[in-house]
Amino acid sequence: MTAETESADSAKGEAWAFLETSGARLHKTAAGLATETVKVARLLGQRPCGVAVGGEGESFAAQLKNFGLERLYILDPHAAAQWTPETYAQAMAGAVSTRKPTLLLFAATPLGSDVAARVAARLGSGLISECVDFVREGDGLYARKAVYGGEAHMTLRWLGPPPWVATVDPDALEAIEESGRAVAQVIEDYVAVAPPRTELVRRWKVDPRQLGLGEASLVIGVGRPVIARAGELEALKAAAESIGAVLGVSRPVADAGLVPKDKQIGMSGNWLGADVYIACGISGSSYHMMALRKVRHLIAVNIDPNAPILKSAELAIVADLFELLPALAKLPTTTA
Repeated sequence: MTAETESADSAKGEAWAFLETSGARLHKTAAGLATETVKVARLLGQRPCGVAVGGEGESFAAQLKNFGLERLYILDPHAAAQWTPETYAQAMAGAVSTRKPTLLLFAATPLGSDVAARVAARLGSGLISECVDFVREGDGLYARKAVYGGEAHMTLRWLGPPPWVATVDPDALEAIEESGRAVAQVIEDYVAVAPPRTELVRRWKVDPRQLGLGEASLVIGVGRPVIARAGELEALKAAAESIGAVLGVSRPVADAGLVPKDKQIGMSGNWLGADVYIACGISGSSYHMMALRKVRHLIAVNIDPNAPILKSAELAIVADLFELLPALAKLPTTTA
């Protein structure tokens, strides 16, 4: 690349997506955040880029193939230090000072929200959190976020100059592939960071049986047919736990006193935010469906092919739940 080309190239401006990683794998929000960054970059007439701290750039680029990012920055790819939100923010702020992107997008995960706030503070930039959409008006960028439990939206804009910082509600992220849009360039950037003042002491995976229904990523719900076969409820619970799922019930099952009320899924019970919800023997009343608004993928199992919930499901299975669920316990398991 010639000096003239590089100068013209950098003048285009960039919008960045902070890509969370876990070892050699990207976080589940990465593809969706890449898609969102591409969309906003097009609004701004800029280049969509991804930024990861540590890891193998070519591996990450392969995982993000066809999601539209033009560049992937790998900050300090050979870092040996323990990475914490503090050091992530140092690395990001240092890279921003050098590359000067217009916009930084983070998924509103625990880590993403933490790092975004630290980066915004270091840069003296405005931060708009948990956005669901962005629009361009004139030379400004506006962000929209949900308020009042999703019943209304608020529109905000940044008053200061770029870089602008925002977190995006994970429920608003949708990964959309575009064939032939592989990452064109991987750039390794060394960014010096000071020794961290905190350290991660330990981490552990919580047993699904200890999670509340609203916190679980995989939930199985069982409905009215269980009332007549209450003796099989423990076997169904074991089947759910065998695949790392939390078992919940519809309102009729809870009203029958077969399980505590805190296991009820529905408008007056638990509202789910699961990645996958498998509804078994549940008809799909509006009372129940209202609590599924944040579920990413709905799978419905019902012996009645005309059950309303089958029409709303991403995957509809006409089967007997008392045959299908126990079969889950027989599936081979893998360890990470």
